[in-house]
Amino acid sequence: MKSTLKYTSLLLFTLAFLVSCDCDCEDDIVQGAVVGTLVGSPGSPSLTAPLNNKSCEIGTVADAFTSEVTFSWSATSATDTYNLTYTNLATNSTMTKTAIKGTSTKIVLFRGITYAWSVQSINSSSKRGASSGTAKFYLQGNPSYNNVPLAAVLSTPASSGGNVTFTWTGKDPDVADALTYTLYVDKVDGKQSPVSSGLTTASTKLDLATGNTYYWRIKSTDQNNNSSFSLISKFNL
Repeated sequence: MKSTLKYTSLLLFTLAFLVSCDCDCEDDIVQGAVVGTLVGSPGSPSLTAPLNNKSCEIGTVADAFTSEVTFSWSATSATDTYNLTYTNLATNSTMTKTAIKGTSTKIVLFRGITYAWSVQSINSSSKRGASSGTAKFYLQGNPSYNNVPLAAVLSTPASSGGNVTFTWTGKDPDVADALTYTLYVDKVDGKQSPVSSGLTTASTKLDLATGNTYYWRIKSTDQNNNSSFSLISKFNL
């Protein structure tokens, strides 16, 4: 009888142990599956702009020394945010813009410099990241400066009765610039509506009523729409 009880107790203990082991293993498998779903490895981004080895990125001029450059890259799987790292290759200084939620961002950079850049995708759950390759580009230097035309120098009008010939001298510091002129003539102050515009020579004629005092001036304009006004001159007719 004692032998039977002893055998029964041993059997129950063994079954309990097996059940306990089965449950633990099952839990491990389930947890492993859940962890595997949550902890994904983000993909490596592909850089799209600025293009690698681009020799003259323009950007958007921000001020006299800097331009705003738009960086973009491909979206990657299992990614929450991106970090963009860029290096000024003239000074070898490196900066990183973190926690970018989309696949593009804008950064203001000094012009006339070559930069290297890369992007890292971040999975916030796994704390894992994957990096792109590195691209380089040259940001265009200061745009060429175009000077304003010099103020035209007015000559005394020549008249024959009411027919008046206006002449002046126009000049631009940029010798390649072509100038056009606008003539203002009135009896008030020389600042009223122009009477002739788009003149390509420094001379023109008008018929005016005699017995009056007139005021006149010239506006000089180059092909970049830079302009200047002459002094106002007065004459009697």
